[in-house]
Amino acid sequence: MNKFRKYAGYVVMTLLMGTLIISFALWGIGDMLNMGRRSTEVAHVGGIHIPVYGWVGGTSVSIDEVRERFNQQLDQIQRQTGQRPDTAQAARFGLNVRALQDVVQRAVIDAAMADYGIVVSDNQVRENIAQNPAFHGANGKFDPLKYRNLLQQARVSEASYVADVRREIGSSELFGVVRTEGLAPTVLRDDIFKMESERRIAETVYVPDSIVTDVPKPTAEELGKYFDANKARFQIPEYRSFSYVLLTNADVMDQVKVTPEQVRQEYESRAAEFGTPEKRDVDQAMADSEDKAKAIIAAVKAGKTLEEATKEVTGSADGVIKLGLIQKKDLPAGALADEIFKLPQGVAPEPIKSPLGWHVVRINKIEPGKVTPFDEVKGKLEQDLKNQLAPDLLIKLVNDFDRELGKDGSMADAAKALGLKVHSVDNVDERGQDPSGKQVVLGTAAAELIKAAFSTREGNDSDLLETGKGEYYVVHTERITPSRTPVLSEVEAKVTQAWEGEQRRKLADQKVKEAVDKAGSGTDLAAVAKELGLEVRTTKAVTRFDVDTANHLGRPATQALFKLPVGKAQAVRVAEGNVIVRTKEIQPVDLAKEKEQLERFGGQLDGMIANDLVAQLLAALRAKYGVTVNEQVFEAAFQSQQPPQ
Repeated sequence: MNKFRKYAGYVVMTLLMGTLIISFALWGIGDMLNMGRRSTEVAHVGGIHIPVYGWVGGTSVSIDEVRERFNQQLDQIQRQTGQRPDTAQAARFGLNVRALQDVVQRAVIDAAMADYGIVVSDNQVRENIAQNPAFHGANGKFDPLKYRNLLQQARVSEASYVADVRREIGSSELFGVVRTEGLAPTVLRDDIFKMESERRIAETVYVPDSIVTDVPKPTAEELGKYFDANKARFQIPEYRSFSYVLLTNADVMDQVKVTPEQVRQEYESRAAEFGTPEKRDVDQAMADSEDKAKAIIAAVKAGKTLEEATKEVTGSADGVIKLGLIQKKDLPAGALADEIFKLPQGVAPEPIKSPLGWHVVRINKIEPGKVTPFDEVKGKLEQDLKNQLAPDLLIKLVNDFDRELGKDGSMADAAKALGLKVHSVDNVDERGQDPSGKQVVLGTAAAELIKAAFSTREGNDSDLLETGKGEYYVVHTERITPSRTPVLSEVEAKVTQAWEGEQRRKLADQKVKEAVDKAGSGTDLAAVAKELGLEVRTTKAVTRFDVDTANHLGRPATQALFKLPVGKAQAVRVAEGNVIVRTKEIQPVDLAKEKEQLERFGGQLDGMIANDLVAQLLAALRAKYGVTVNEQVFEAAFQSQQPPQ
């Protein structure tokens, strides 16, 4: 009996352990293997997802690819505007979503190319890159150094660029089925062209609200009712008082040491920036022996031109090659370049030997180079070097400050320990303005400082944060004055001004309505304007996409103009008044006379329709393969950046 119990217990334990192992395999082992390891997959194109196991097949999109595309967009904005948005700003404009969609679209195209057997060879990629004019040197041929430099400037790896080129070539094959010619029906093309090319001339009268001068003063009852109905307009905003420490390159600039040797080296490395190189207009004749070359020079000395002498000696009428206006760097390094840029104007007295043969050179013109002396730019170079070195010292200062903050002290204590300046701001709203409306918080970091102050609790310090310009700051929110609805007596002047402004607009609108009715019933618009003490203006001929602000024809007025028949008028409300618009003349387009433009427009319309078809095809491919996005990974990747450690 004891043996039976022993064996039974053994069997039960075996079955129990087996069940646990299977359970772990089915439900828990994937989590155990992934503990402590964050997923970098933000999306998956195609494939089949098996719970616990993961994806089978398809293409994985990593968050690193999305970040790279996101940063490329920021680089492009910085090149165009000189300013680089921070991560939070860019995300508010949806650039992170756009980056994700771009990378997913690439993966969809790659999947379609593989699905339809589209293969792009390495030779095709190389030829495509070599034919790109952006990578051509002064000789008009592919320059590998320029190619690498441009990729480096754009912060694009060569592998990524090659993949993009391969994808672009494959896409042209994939979407080549969409032909642009003749997609737009002729009737549609003509109708749209006529609509877009039609021009109109308008008569306009600007009627400012200030034309009404006899606005009555509000009674106490009227003012009270108006205030009660519009209390939100007169809300007193929340105000905050805060202090902050802002660390910039200027805080460490006096610690940056630059030696005279470094400044001189910087000058030499940037020599091209401080001058223009010498240029020479050069012709040359080639000979296959020194004797022939000397014979050409002798004939020139005897009075013949270089062309005549070359033809006489070599028998070739095209023996003289015009190199044109060149710099020394345009020639192969060696004796030929050195001698050409030593010679005086005229034909060289001796031939020059190079690996290609013997050269007889004629210098037609010399444009001397201009060089800015070292002493004139020494100060600028020294400051540039300091600006380059300062960020490293700034990071050290930031880390020291962060270390002090970590000692359970306050921002003020940490600043005192390092001798940093603490700035104070008293009673400002979310725009950085004081109660009188004066802008108090100024500088490049103003927006970030205010945002931190209004997101930090009273009596607390913010985290150590970084601005988009590489500055670091901590904010201490000292006092919060909550927003509130005032009593009428506190804002009576503002309420009275607002009430009078509204009454003035109503009275002005009534005058304008009467004027429009008169103009629409046949009264001359000039006579209507004269009654109001105003002038009528005639605009230039405009399309529905044009404006003529000099004659009061803004975008809304233009839109109204193209809805009115000749002789009819309409009022358009603008910021401080109304513009009365009346159609004076309609100028339809003559399709026969504009045949060339019509054909060009038809081509553009075909292209737009083709783009729509390609977009639909892409959407169909995306739906075919399926796209799954990991929202948690995506959102975590674009949270506020942490300060340096």
